[in-house]
Amino acid sequence: MKKIISILAIAFTLVSGSNTRAQVFLGEAFIGTNICQVDGDMIMGYFKPGINVGLGVITPVWKKNNFSLDLSLEVVFNQKGSKQGVKYKDGVVDEDGNILTGEYDLSMNYGEVPFMIYFTDKKFASAGVGVSYARLMKVKEYEHGMPTNVTASSGEFNQNEYNILADVKIRVYKRLKLGFRYSYSMNPIRTREYFDLQGNSLGEKKQYNNLFTFRLTYVFNERLEDLVREEYRYTGDNPKFHDMEVEKQIKKLKRKQQREERRNK
Repeated sequence: MKKIISILAIAFTLVSGSNTRAQVFLGEAFIGTNICQVDGDMIMGYFKPGINVGLGVITPVWKKNNFSLDLSLEVVFNQKGSKQGVKYKDGVVDEDGNILTGEYDLSMNYGEVPFMIYFTDKKFASAGVGVSYARLMKVKEYEHGMPTNVTASSGEFNQNEYNILADVKIRVYKRLKLGFRYSYSMNPIRTREYFDLQGNSLGEKKQYNNLFTFRLTYVFNERLEDLVREEYRYTGDNPKFHDMEVEKQIKKLKRKQQREERRNK
């Protein structure tokens, strides 16, 4: 995981500082929120929030006009889990004298590496699918309002998780995009036996992470000149005027980019 993060950080630094016309890689940064549940934990509903933040590198493998097929590699800090409020308002006492409220809270921190393939309309949106590898870094679990002894290394949870992903990104303003992602575990994160209030076994349940992600993505070195040409594409009877308008907008954009670069130095 550390090697992957280091390689991606180096690639991100290189691509974010490059302004060549023959740009091959694009760097991106994103931040957002997850809404999560764990299938198989006897709790229904996406009630657990979490953070989704990271860096990525994108490279096109096919282009035609305004469309492209892109590959993406990301490194993500990803919070997943499950949550349920108080279920038994008056409390239930088990045979050992413990008060059972039904309250539950599971928080899991992952370091995740998604690999995606996107079909992109540069002017509007991207849609993609992919897979990811995630490493469990930290676990906190509360049952009936009390912490359990479960940790990331105590053996109850699978430390390695593999996920299938579906993703849509919509351009909202220049290099800024709004994204929606769905993620589901391909392997169980835990197998646990459950019991009813009388202590009778309900059998073992395999558990899987199930979550939606909403996030903002900023692409650092995307060529906005291409978007200008598309926005001001010729539709009238005066191509000379059209070309002048395109060049005017591109020069204006380049001056703005130069000012931003000087401020960042």
